[in-house]
Amino acid sequence: MEATQEEADILFSEGNYEAAEAKYSSVIKYEPDNHFAIFNRGLSRMEIEDYEGAYNDFTLLIKAKQNIRKAMIARAKCSFELQNYKGVLVDMNALLAGDENNMEALELRGNAYVKLFENNKAVDDLDKVIRANPNNVQALVNRGAAYARGKAVISAVNDFDRAIKINPNLPVAYFNKGVVFFMSEYWDGAIENYNKALELDPEYADAITRRGMAKQNSPKYNLSDACSDFKKAERLGDELAAEYIKEFCKN
Repeated sequence: MEATQEEADILFSEGNYEAAEAKYSSVIKYEPDNHFAIFNRGLSRMEIEDYEGAYNDFTLLIKAKQNIRKAMIARAKCSFELQNYKGVLVDMNALLAGDENNMEALELRGNAYVKLFENNKAVDDLDKVIRANPNNVQALVNRGAAYARGKAVISAVNDFDRAIKINPNLPVAYFNKGVVFFMSEYWDGAIENYNKALELDPEYADAITRRGMAKQNSPKYNLSDACSDFKKAERLGDELAAEYIKEFCKN
């Protein structure tokens, strides 16, 4: 029986994205120019983390000059997940050339700049996003990361604290604050914030490893305390922890 657009749309609206993706694919097989189905298949593929397939769908729409702005935003999100950060910049630069106040595009480009260590550009974009929405927690966390990489410690901590005040259940904000304190050799502050991150996410392997590194440097802990963290993080698949075990934890 031939799949219908309505069936696919119902599955999509119910959040059954894997089934929706299959239905949209059947629709597109018979209607290859059905741009609505292509767009929603792309969204479905994003939800099931098939970012390459989604990227290809949004590329089809951009080439066909259909729903270009939304397709460019969506393709940039796929590029980000695929760690193609320069691809994010290409799409968002093109979009912002004609719509300089598109906050979603500015945030995506700012986040890509963070990943590419272009810290000043990241701060410039994310400043605009935060001015437009001071409660944008993710933008605050990412701007804080850019500040931290640029060694603007006070500004970084302020952003993480603002994010925590808005959403106190955000492990990454505590983790990033811990990283800043670690970089500043404030071991107690680093450990305290890694602990808070781990209260919210006990299997946050990066936080366990970094806590072990802070314990290794702190006079309040001994090497066995640090190695205990490294071994726990290694069991969770953290490669950095495995390296520390080889180097420092002989027993």
